[in-house]
Amino acid sequence: MMTDDIHSLSGAYAVDALTDAERAAFEEHLEHCAACRDEVDSLREAAADLSLLSAEEPPASLRHDVLRRVSTVRPEPPRLADRRARRRTRTWLAGVAAAAVVAAGVGVGVTQPWQDTSQAPQLTVAERIERADDAQRISVSFDDGSVATVLRSESLNRAVIETSDMAPPPEGQHYVVWLQEPDGQMHHAGAMPADASDASMPLKGDAAAAIGAGITIESDPQTPEPTSEPVALFSFT
Repeated sequence: MMTDDIHSLSGAYAVDALTDAERAAFEEHLEHCAACRDEVDSLREAAADLSLLSAEEPPASLRHDVLRRVSTVRPEPPRLADRRARRRTRTWLAGVAAAAVVAAGVGVGVTQPWQDTSQAPQLTVAERIERADDAQRISVSFDDGSVATVLRSESLNRAVIETSDMAPPPEGQHYVVWLQEPDGQMHHAGAMPADASDASMPLKGDAAAAIGAGITIESDPQTPEPTSEPVALFSFT
């Protein structure tokens, strides 16, 4: 079930206990939340510490038990200035794993029992799109040599914009990305960060139904519709 406080998903994300929808939403949130990125790194370090206890193979039932416990216990949102909160979150992660070990009757530590060690590391939205069979990559080059690229997968219903050496917008202005719907309407898909020179931003909206994307320069980053001509257009058809 999706939580109202997306920050609290950091613990479950670190142990791969989110649904696909939760994972996609949280990864989009990570792009803009340094606190959650630090929290996830901290939790993964704690998980690595647990793996040093033993390399004994856990029983098959252990993974299910740990995932069940993780899905019902969520850490508090991260607070960068509160080190005690970080220690409490580390303790939560270790406690869940230790409790599952005891419940399964295993007297030694295990190597991250909630994960299949044969699986690849968690991928970003862009990496998942690139690995999709229907991945599209549409690039636009500007006169100054900079490049903007939209990655899209219809099957994943996700799209990401990536920039390389992108010049900043005029002072007080913002780059805004739009997804074009089949009826021609433009859907606000996100305002790019202030430093868009080398950025990667998941786009909001129905990427599967969209027929294209565009970038405009706007004074209001949350404008509900474009107020200027696009500086870049990307066709998905």
